[in-house]
Amino acid sequence: MDALNYWSYVAEVWVILGLILIIGDIYLGFNFFVLPIGIASLIISALVYIENNDVFGPIILFSDWKMVIFWFAILSIISLGLLKYFFQRGPKDEPDVNNY
Repeated sequence: MDALNYWSYVAEVWVILGLILIIGDIYLGFNFFVLPIGIASLIISALVYIENNDVFGPIILFSDWKMVIFWFAILSIISLGLLKYFFQRGPKDEPDVNNY
């Protein structure tokens, strides 16, 4: 078993990565750039934990480390879209001084 395959199935690694990204985004002022990636990392950690501990029985969510990275990327894109949808700035009722 290679190192990447081993570390991709450790849920604590994904929790640590998610917390570092979320805290870094908040305190370093990345302007919500890495926040969706941190959220996706926390979701992946939950899915890896579910698979490792057979919470829902003997199901296989990830066949190898490539599937873990694939779903991490997909969940990052989905969480980015959801954050943009819920926190986008709508039009204001006040007229803007820059509109002529």
